Amino acid sequence: MSGKTLRYEIAESMREIVFGLEDSFVSTLGAVTGIAAGAQSTAVVILSGFVIVSVEALSMAAGSYLSNKSAQEAEDAVLKETGKSRERFGEHIMRSAVVMGVTYTLGGMVPLAPYFFLPISQAYLPSIVLTGLCLFALGAWASSFSKKRSAWTGGWHMVVVSLSAAALGFLIGRAVNAYYGGTLIGV
Repeated sequence: MSGKTLRYEIAESMREIVFGLEDSFVSTLGAVTGIAAGAQSTAVVILSGFVIVSVEALSMAAGSYLSNKSAQEAEDAVLKETGKSRERFGEHIMRSAVVMGVTYTLGGMVPLAPYFFLPISQAYLPSIVLTGLCLFALGAWASSFSKKRSAWTGGWHMVVVSLSAAALGFLIGRAVNAYYGGTLIGV
């Protein structure tokens, strides 16, 4: 047993938890909202959502693994030049990749969920609201965990920054649909 507390374990993975969830919420919301606006097809939205979440989760996990491995190797090279060495190697790298992949997958299901139960025209708002609530909760949790700012401020900061980025997907979907007159995919 390493003697680390749960709080310490979470702190070690905080970057991957916040990055994985926030990026997945925003990327998936922007993509599925844009696809829904452009395609007007529930089947296309759900298929696209699953593909996006799956590919991005694997990509984010691989990126986390490769970037952390490269950083650790560079640090080791610098330490070696100074005659020092690292006590542990590699433990954090794999865990970071797994946390990133899992949090991305879980986060991606949030904006996609309403499209399973509602028609396109009725799924937009619940998808946006549910994602906004989850973003607020994530920002509030991260802020309260670090105690650097209030949970309220952290929550709203996360919502404003993230949903501003997600709005672009909707605008692009609407613009493409308008330009092609709904004929892009045979609608």
